[in-house]
Amino acid sequence: MEKRIAFAGLMPHAPILVPGVGGDNLAKVEATARAMKTVARHALAARPESIVVISPHSPRRSGSFGIWRLARVRGSMSQFGSPQEGVDLPFDRKFADRLEVEAGLRGLKTWGITDEELDHGALVPLCYLASQGWDGPTVVVGLDYPDEGGLDELGQAIAATAAGLRRRTAVIASGDMSHRLVPAAPAGYDPEAHRFDEEFVGLLRRGEFGELRHINPILQERAAEDVMDPTRVALAASGLTAAGHHEVLSYEGPFGVGYCVAILFERGSAGAPRGAKAEEAARAVSRPEELPEVARCAAEACIRNGRSSPPWRAAGVLAQKGAVFVTVETDAGLLRGCVGAMVGRETDLVAETRRNAASAVLRDPRFAPVSADELAHLRYTVTLIGKREEVASAQQLDPAAYGVLVTARDGRSGVLLPALEGIDTAQEQLSVALRKAGIAPDEPFRIERFTATAYGEKPAGQKGGQGDDG
Repeated sequence: MEKRIAFAGLMPHAPILVPGVGGDNLAKVEATARAMKTVARHALAARPESIVVISPHSPRRSGSFGIWRLARVRGSMSQFGSPQEGVDLPFDRKFADRLEVEAGLRGLKTWGITDEELDHGALVPLCYLASQGWDGPTVVVGLDYPDEGGLDELGQAIAATAAGLRRRTAVIASGDMSHRLVPAAPAGYDPEAHRFDEEFVGLLRRGEFGELRHINPILQERAAEDVMDPTRVALAASGLTAAGHHEVLSYEGPFGVGYCVAILFERGSAGAPRGAKAEEAARAVSRPEELPEVARCAAEACIRNGRSSPPWRAAGVLAQKGAVFVTVETDAGLLRGCVGAMVGRETDLVAETRRNAASAVLRDPRFAPVSADELAHLRYTVTLIGKREEVASAQQLDPAAYGVLVTARDGRSGVLLPALEGIDTAQEQLSVALRKAGIAPDEPFRIERFTATAYGEKPAGQKGGQGDDG
């Protein structure tokens, strides 16, 4: 397929970055504002015939991606005290129509956003693009809920649309980094939040885009970021291995929220992302009972060698994509780490286990990293997440049989696996999940229950044995 994505960039969306809103405070984010102008100039230098903006603040529906469908892409910063600042751009209806088709071909659902005010996640980047001369066809795309998946497929659908229409296209990911960098930050303070920003920016600088999905999801939650999903869509649209220029132009966080501005892909420049690695010869793993051994080998290789690529490859039922949690305990049964996600981020269940095992021993922010001396005294449990279904209340929960996922309207979420020690009632399970997510019991939230099957390793020291079905 002919590639038509000519440029991809990352721009933050804090209203304070717009001159009419920021006023004197704009001097405190001068580097960010200057970098945003640079991204806008580079985007327009790519001579796009359409621009697509991915906004995490557009209205959301579960399991579906929103596409703005307005007579014109129009909005102002009036709610932030600056009605004179805004955009009025032509809506690219042909691109939006084709994008719906391409998304559907990839198993994605879409819906039309028609009766809302254009959100600041789209407005702020568009204000900068318009200030540099953009007045062409524009599409704004929203996201589904966190961990519902489909991000790579959405990016591929955008690329396929651009190619199918033979239209040079620029893609802008709109996103802010951690919202919890200082005690006065908008979402409160978390002393570990800066670690997300450091890891994310470091991967962008090195061009290791494929590694973004390996960032610990617990750390993402603690950072309260909204940059990961739009960036993944933009990168998938441009192609992770496409030859092109990438560069982090600035990063700062003077108000407790991290702002990163970057060129993710610019066609025609030397230097390709370096994240792809050749597959190594590997032993086939086809039974779920073998996954604890995979987790152990991945963890030990990561700690001892700085790598998480043991010689395994997926086969049979494990060759499918899926959600996995890896739990690490001491011989005495004390929790030492647990990391997972409700949607698989790797190509198969073996790769997902390897990824989460490495994160569980090194990047669970609740614990210090596991040391080499501890390895002989740990055991691993791999939990495969089954079907999720929405329920109306706690009365439909059973902590012994089902895990629970709670999600607020703004995307905050908390998850508990089933059969946890100390969680005896449905109300206890729901309360703990809400507390983990930072959701107040009196605010609106969605409840989903899910099945899960745990495969546990025998006590540490019995490597290579079959796991017990937990």
